[in-house]
Amino acid sequence: MPVREGTDVRRVFIVRPFNVQDGFDFERVDAELIGPALERLKAEHDIEVLGGTTAEITKAGSIRADMFRLLVTSELVIADVSIHNANAFYELGIRHGLRDRSTVLIRARTEHKVPFDLLTDRYFVYDRNDLKSGVAGLAQTLRETLASQDQDSPVFKLLPKLKPHPRAELAPVPLDFQEEVERARVAREFGRLRLLAHEARGFEWHIEGLRLVGNAQFRMKAYPGAKETFEAMRSSEPDDLQANQRLGTIYQRLARTAADARKAELLTFSDQRIRRALAVASQPGDRAEAHSLLGSNAKSRWVDEVRSAPADRAREIALRSEWLTKALDAYLNALRQKLDDHYPAINVLALLKSQLELAGMLPEVWEAHFDDEQAASNELQARKRTADRVAALLELALARDLVVKAPASYNEWAVSSEAEFILLTQANRTQRVKQGYRKALEEADFFTVEATRRNLELFKYLQLFEPNTSAALEEIATLSPTAEPTPPERLVLFTGHMIDGPNRPKDKPRFPPTERAESVARKLITEALERESANGKVSLGIAGGACGSDILFHEACEALGIETRLMLALPPDQFLASSVQHGNADWVERYRKLCRRVPPTVMQDSKTLPDWLADKRDYDIWQRNNLWMMFTALTFHAPNLTLIALYNQDLDADGPGGTRHLLQEARTRDFKIVPLDARELIS
Repeated sequence: MPVREGTDVRRVFIVRPFNVQDGFDFERVDAELIGPALERLKAEHDIEVLGGTTAEITKAGSIRADMFRLLVTSELVIADVSIHNANAFYELGIRHGLRDRSTVLIRARTEHKVPFDLLTDRYFVYDRNDLKSGVAGLAQTLRETLASQDQDSPVFKLLPKLKPHPRAELAPVPLDFQEEVERARVAREFGRLRLLAHEARGFEWHIEGLRLVGNAQFRMKAYPGAKETFEAMRSSEPDDLQANQRLGTIYQRLARTAADARKAELLTFSDQRIRRALAVASQPGDRAEAHSLLGSNAKSRWVDEVRSAPADRAREIALRSEWLTKALDAYLNALRQKLDDHYPAINVLALLKSQLELAGMLPEVWEAHFDDEQAASNELQARKRTADRVAALLELALARDLVVKAPASYNEWAVSSEAEFILLTQANRTQRVKQGYRKALEEADFFTVEATRRNLELFKYLQLFEPNTSAALEEIATLSPTAEPTPPERLVLFTGHMIDGPNRPKDKPRFPPTERAESVARKLITEALERESANGKVSLGIAGGACGSDILFHEACEALGIETRLMLALPPDQFLASSVQHGNADWVERYRKLCRRVPPTVMQDSKTLPDWLADKRDYDIWQRNNLWMMFTALTFHAPNLTLIALYNQDLDADGPGGTRHLLQEARTRDFKIVPLDARELIS
């Protein structure tokens, strides 16, 4: 079944004997205990567990190979060791030898003795004569196991330096999935990337698939989508280094544009993810990046604290602030990890020089930190020496030294660091400063320019590093980076019934091909759009192009001056044949006119799902199209999202991918739901 949005998805593999053995009916145990416990996880904790036993492996090939892979890649293994079954113990041994956690042992109350090697392990004990009584307890055990990071493998407990084998090497991401992600990245299709992240969940390779999508979103600066993707990764791998690193940055970037109350929460999330990364990071570069991110968060809090202070106390608050100390300490920790990293070095230099200038302006505030004047003076001199040494280090790191020549090509971050280095170290060189910032920011995006401006405006507010600071701000004022598109104030996603085809049962009409039904549908849609517009301007509508409700929605939006997006599951000619032609010639002409006025975006080239989706049960292109439209709507980040749905609630769903499906999916998101009663079309 397709995975509902917001659900935590895990893979399970069940190790157990089959059929009836030694008087035990293991098929009954599976049906009445294990299966219901997994269903209870979904119903009570929104955790959907997919998978089963080797009996469910349907692909041609070696069952043993599939079994070995599933034993390693599944996030949860349930092993029934009620009897001395060689296959069950063999599979359990493989799991314990290759995966350190999330293995649940269950056994019935029986006279069979547990093998010596498993005597110390914990078990869930069930009553084989009353299996239903154990469902709640087993579900809770599974929930606690999935939430725990404790090792339960005796092998890993006794060999603490042993590391689990990387799942990615045993369950590689399918090539056609990789290609689809790359196409979406190049075309900047944010909605498609969110769709791919959603579809990857539940596959054996989903962690690496999510990593692929998340990195594409991160590079495109699609931070809300990247946040969802990497958090979905963390639901399976809470300590994944890259996921936590990325989320540290993502929450930091989201905080930049958030309201003040929300900003503090986002920076806290960022700190938490960074500390998770630090706990597992072993390479100097990874540790330097994590400490730098913590420094950046502390610096953001320092800037906010100073900017909100009264002007006559801003310098005092800036110098006293604990956030200045925390930011400086974090950047110094980063620099200790990697001395040739210019990013923490330039931040250490900027914060040190700010502190030194403020201490010179307010000696009494600086001295208040120390027992006497001499101690305050000694510390000030020590910090001046540190600043000089960091400046010398930056000369080398930025390849500014006469012997260490500049490389053939700079990266954008090095150029930005060099511009700030000039501002901090070359007093009264205003033209040189302007040239440095022009070079650093002439191709920068809007957010980078605004972040740079914000830092400089703090220097200006505190009257630091003048006249260089004013010169840099003057240069930035001449730049005009492309601003991020303004989100639509109110976006409407639409779904509705198409015109009934000739094969529809006469006793179950939905949208009869009559003038009256069309007139009623047009009136319902138009009135709904007018009500939405009364609550705030509807800036954008999104819908498919089927004959009937979809086309009427686009026409109603045109009449009301609302821009629309036409999203088709198939290329226009194929879509016409499958979803328009059964109406009549008039619908075909209106569809063609719509395609000329609103050039469509197309989901895929045929009705066949990509090969990598072949194993996804009960899923077709129409469900995929619904999800694609919904995720695309979400990527506009409209503060007000509405789904208008023209549907007949008395009729059973006609199958996957219809109006009811999109309505159900939108309910799991932030959409306001506006149902229109399609029964009026047939009354």
